[in-house]
Amino acid sequence: MPELVAQHLSFGFGDSPLFRDMDLTLQSGEMVVCLGANACGKTTLLRLLSGLLAPATGRVYVRGTNGEALRNQVGILFQNPDHQMMAPTVEEEIALGLELRGTKPEIMRETVDSLLARFQLDALKHHPPQALSGGQKQRVALAAIMASKPHFLLLDEPDSFLDAPSRRELMTGVEEVRRDCGILWTTPHPRRMPAADKYCLLRGGCLEDCSRDEIVIVTDAVGVSP
Repeated sequence: MPELVAQHLSFGFGDSPLFRDMDLTLQSGEMVVCLGANACGKTTLLRLLSGLLAPATGRVYVRGTNGEALRNQVGILFQNPDHQMMAPTVEEEIALGLELRGTKPEIMRETVDSLLARFQLDALKHHPPQALSGGQKQRVALAAIMASKPHFLLLDEPDSFLDAPSRRELMTGVEEVRRDCGILWTTPHPRRMPAADKYCLLRGGCLEDCSRDEIVIVTDAVGVSP
């Protein structure tokens, strides 16, 4: 079973350390929620785990693979899906990554059709992503990420801009991929955390393992939003 492992991770901007000697392990098929106040480094942590940033010290790897090669095994979904969509239609957005990897047309067509059905996007396949609701956009982004079959999925406050119906759409999509990969979900909202196998708190440059109840209790201490 593959694991996404961060060992002795340190990183900062200028002379200000953001993380100090941090360790984290995410297993395939596991759902972990990471709670942290705004500006505590959640997005930066995900960029390090996905290979988009290089740590100052320590390493991040999956089965010995690290650096930019992590991008083939780790998918990341940002707060605003508009920032990672470029194609003119939903089906082209899902196909884009496959096309860039040189996937054969018949395999690409089969994969795209399967993902459209899996994420209930068939009726929207010819629509421009920009015209969709927030929840629909997140499902399209999830489908596009899953086209490359990553072992791990990192979600950067994915419900921040969603209303209740759109959030339910997102959760349906997340549950659809949960059995296929390990998931790390970050949020500043303890009472909006999804059900997970593990919970942790990011503060002071360190990750602390907590139960769900413990995280709610320390809400005031970390200054996060309810």
